[in-house]
Amino acid sequence: MSKLRQIIILSLCLASVAAWGQNRFATSSKKERDLAKVKGFSSKDAKKSTNALGLHSSTYTGSGHYLGFSVDGGWSTFLTNIQGVQSTPGGVAASGKILYEYHFGNFFLQTGAGIGIQYVTTPVKSELLPENVSTFYNGFSNKEKGMNHPMIDPYDGALFNMKHTFSERSDISELYYAQLPINFGYYISGQGGVGYVMLGAQVNYAFGGKTIAKATCTSMGVFNDFIGVFDEIDNHGFRKDVPLTYKGSKLPIRLGGVEGLDVLGHIEGGYEFNTFQAIPQYRSSKADNMDCRLRLSAFIDMSLPNISPKGTNSLYDLNINEAENDPEKIAAQQLGLYEFHSFNMNHVLTTEVANGEKLWVRNFTVGVRFTILFSLKAQQRCILCDPWRH
Repeated sequence: MSKLRQIIILSLCLASVAAWGQNRFATSSKKERDLAKVKGFSSKDAKKSTNALGLHSSTYTGSGHYLGFSVDGGWSTFLTNIQGVQSTPGGVAASGKILYEYHFGNFFLQTGAGIGIQYVTTPVKSELLPENVSTFYNGFSNKEKGMNHPMIDPYDGALFNMKHTFSERSDISELYYAQLPINFGYYISGQGGVGYVMLGAQVNYAFGGKTIAKATCTSMGVFNDFIGVFDEIDNHGFRKDVPLTYKGSKLPIRLGGVEGLDVLGHIEGGYEFNTFQAIPQYRSSKADNMDCRLRLSAFIDMSLPNISPKGTNSLYDLNINEAENDPEKIAAQQLGLYEFHSFNMNHVLTTEVANGEKLWVRNFTVGVRFTILFSLKAQQRCILCDPWRH
């Protein structure tokens, strides 16, 4: 074989190999481009360096920062050991919070700020209280002093003693709070999903509110010149079971010397749902960077210190000046007793009934909470990619 013929045959072989390689290259390229349309196989170029595929420089470790919010609500009351004051029926409490969480492994730290409202009904058993708290004679809580100032019937001028008794007392407190929670949590993972427990404290400051006191009053007259007790005689001002309502300022709960301050212990447990978060792999898409967590839980909040207002008010205030010794002034004031509007009522927790060395009041709420948190996982850099930048 001549030297020229050998050169021609060698050239044809090289050309055919090159042509076969070019066709194989084109086929593989189309296949990879089709795969790129599937989630988890996105192309990467110089302008999309954050959308790293292939082998990454780091993997998700469970640490990160989260922002979100929560709403909660449940049954609420004031727990107390005050004689005659009941904690039921209680009422409701609800709040909304903006949250920040830092996660490190299975642990997390939660804080934030929120606004809450509480509406609690506190019944008072008058029969369990001293008689002079809810029974009045001629406008005086002191029976002996009241008997020394009899009233005059404006119709016939007869002297008599007017007795007022109160029953079915029920006090309502409506408070508005600014809230600061600080909690520590721990994840409990299992085949059934991801649960968690959380312990901590919450600082509440009552910046507004009101109180409403309700009672039923009955008045009767005991005449010195007649036999028996006269009641249900409307034109003489003797009425039975008259409903009274009085509105007052907010309940002045206090921690130490700071009015409106309360610190509650917090315990919470529930289940967490993860969404928009794929299992970390060597290949991922941008959508996998979003971490959204939904939680449904139950919780208990309870005041750690005593928040009793330690008030000195009377349970019922009358427009009678008991220190006044002028009979004419007292008689003029007593005329107002025919109209039941002469009575004012103070929330029981602000009165002398609740002021005792060993008496305490604590806020208590049990309910459910819904929380949603968002985070962007740290961007990962592709350090080993295939020729098509996957």
